[in-house]
Amino acid sequence: MKRSNIILIAVIGFFVLIFGMGCSTYNGMIGKDEDVEKAWNDVETQYQRRGDLILNLAKTVVKAAKTEENILKEVVSARASATSMNIDASKLNADNLKQFEAAQSKLNGTLSRLMVVVEKYPDLKSIPQFAKLNDEIAGTENRISTARTDFNDAVAKYNKTVRRFPNNILAGFFGFEKRSGFSASEGMENAPNLDAIYE
Repeated sequence: MKRSNIILIAVIGFFVLIFGMGCSTYNGMIGKDEDVEKAWNDVETQYQRRGDLILNLAKTVVKAAKTEENILKEVVSARASATSMNIDASKLNADNLKQFEAAQSKLNGTLSRLMVVVEKYPDLKSIPQFAKLNDEIAGTENRISTARTDFNDAVAKYNKTVRRFPNNILAGFFGFEKRSGFSASEGMENAPNLDAIYE
């Protein structure tokens, strides 16, 4: 075999190897990107479930305590705001997540006010539907926590993949950008002041 043929085969082999590695890296980034999108869909599904359960709980409370219809209006409004906040997983960033969490926080606030109403009517707790919905909401809160953790894990794996060298070169070329995950709410790093409760 001629030396020029050997060099040509080596050069072609090198480019085939680089192309194969590039394809593998690209497909790996696509897979991680899809994992992030699936995890985000799981988060939205759990928040949607919670919103539906809170609405049903509010309806149950208002039905039993007929004088508290204003709480149902608050819950309906907060739920509409929270469930209308749909973010495309490919456009997730810190600002979008803050807006999403603000809408969910408003719904949490109405749930807190709803529980204050429940305290005024202790007989509500004996209604089977109320107890079932209350248990389902508690279970959904656990599901939300798990979904958020899974989402953050998927985001971390994706970010590691697109930021490592030489993946970052292909990531930049194909538009794979770093994603944001959930973080703790402001002030959560401080321990609660329990003395204020007992003063």
